[in-house]
Amino acid sequence: MELTLDQALQKGIEAHKAGQVQDADRYYTAILKANPKHPDANHNLGVLAVGVGKVEEALPFFKTALEINPNIEQFWLSYLDALIKLNRMDEARSAFEQAKSNGAKWDGFEQMEKRLGTAISKNSNAEDPSQEELNALIKLYNQNKLTQVFDKAQKLTKRYTKSLTLWNLIGATASQIGQLDDAILAFQKVLSLKPDYVEAYNNMGVTLQDQGKLGEAIEAFNKALSIKPDFAEAYYNMGNALKNQGKLDKAIEA
Repeated sequence: MELTLDQALQKGIEAHKAGQVQDADRYYTAILKANPKHPDANHNLGVLAVGVGKVEEALPFFKTALEINPNIEQFWLSYLDALIKLNRMDEARSAFEQAKSNGAKWDGFEQMEKRLGTAISKNSNAEDPSQEELNALIKLYNQNKLTQVFDKAQKLTKRYTKSLTLWNLIGATASQIGQLDDAILAFQKVLSLKPDYVEAYNNMGVTLQDQGKLGEAIEAFNKALSIKPDFAEAYYNMGNALKNQGKLDKAIEA
C-alpha cells in the first residue's frame, strides 16, 4: 500500500528520532520527488544534512522551507544555526532581520539574537575566515577559476582585514590573471602585517619583475634573503632579474 505524503513524513520523523538516518532520508527524499516544495520535508532533510556535518548542503533545503512557509519558528532557527556554523555572519544577520520583519516573536528569538551577537563579535575579532570559507576558495583555485577567487577573497578581506592567508591568495591570483598592481598591493599588505614574511618579498619581487621593474624586484629578493639567507628560490629569481638587466656575472653568482 502506497503511503500518503503525510504518512511518509510521519515515518520519516519517527526514523529520524530513532537515529535511523538513511531511512529518514529515504522518506523525506521520496516526499520531495512527489512535491519538491514540501516545507517540512525540505527542512528535515536540511536538519539531517547538518547532523552528518554537511552544513553547506543543508542551506538550500532550509531556504526552500522558508520560502514556502516563513512563519515556522524552527525553520528560521535551523537556517540561522547553519549560517552561524558556516561563519556566514552577514547572511545570518540579514536572515535574522528578515525574520523580525516577518513578525517573528518565538520563545527562542531572544536567545538566538544573543547568540548571533556573540558570534558576530567573535567573528569580527578573527583574523582568518572559517575553514568552510577557505575550502570554497581553495576549490575554486584548484578549478583555475582565478577571477572568482580574487573577487571572493577581496570581499572577505572586508571582514578579515588582517588575514595573511587571504592577502597572499589575492596577491597570487592577481598576479596570475595579470592584475599586477593589485598583486603588489596585496603583498605590501601582507608585509605590513608581518614584516619578516620572506615568501611575500619573493612573490612581490616576481611580480615587480613581470612589470619590468627589475631594480625594485632585486631589492625585494635581497630583503627576502636578508631574512632567510638560504632561500634558494629567491636566489634563483634574483639571478633571472640580474640576467634581464644584463649583469651576467652577478646573475651567475646568484
